[in-house]
Amino acid sequence: MISLIRNEIGKIIKRVDTRALLLLSVWPLLLSVLVVVKDDVFKMEGDAIGAFEYTNYMVIIQNDIFLPLLLTVLIASVSLYQEVQKKTIYFYKDIARKDILKAKYVSVFSMYFLFLFSYILMSFASYYLAFCHHSMATGTFISYPTEVIDMLYTAIQVILGATLYIHVGITFALRTSTGMTIFGTTMFYMFARIVPNFKFLKLVFPIGYKEVLEVTAHPYMCSLLLSLLVYAVYHAVIYYFNRRTFERMQFN
Repeated sequence: MISLIRNEIGKIIKRVDTRALLLLSVWPLLLSVLVVVKDDVFKMEGDAIGAFEYTNYMVIIQNDIFLPLLLTVLIASVSLYQEVQKKTIYFYKDIARKDILKAKYVSVFSMYFLFLFSYILMSFASYYLAFCHHSMATGTFISYPTEVIDMLYTAIQVILGATLYIHVGITFALRTSTGMTIFGTTMFYMFARIVPNFKFLKLVFPIGYKEVLEVTAHPYMCSLLLSLLVYAVYHAVIYYFNRRTFERMQFN
């Protein structure tokens, strides 16, 4: 299994779409260059911020622009649908199909988290290299310690949401073409962003739990645990149906 995952990651990381995803991680550094050239290029409401707040803001931005998620879904489509269609997918009698699928899952999600890790490092570097001289910067690591939990909660929810969007992308990638996979994932992303605005659908997606549990003694912890549970249910159900689909696929 380890060897299969290693082979899959090695194959994916050489592709152009994967390199494009990883290249996006330097965006915060590009922003720092723009800040040096043009001081008013970065506009943000509120008080001056530290490196932690700046990085948290960057994490939210990368989710909002959707491009990293889109590239990750493209990676999934090439790894699944296109390999099945071209009959280049790993398929041996002595390797269970569930192991092949797991290797695909690990490789796709690994690329996103590798991007995210690089993106966070670049965000901190961007802050200390250039943004700390901006009028919106305090030059400290954390400017608002009392709001750290709130910001961490938001960042975790953004990342958890990203894993669900990618998983939905994998679901489409197992069943349809790259174009339809991107379209379907985009529609789901738009739907998921709208759902929390409706009271009768607020609990369908975990992002709504924070407001529901705000009256309790530990709103963030309760909300986070419940949201993790709901995300786990989503992932388990989606994986179950994806595994059944993959096991029934004909590669010959």
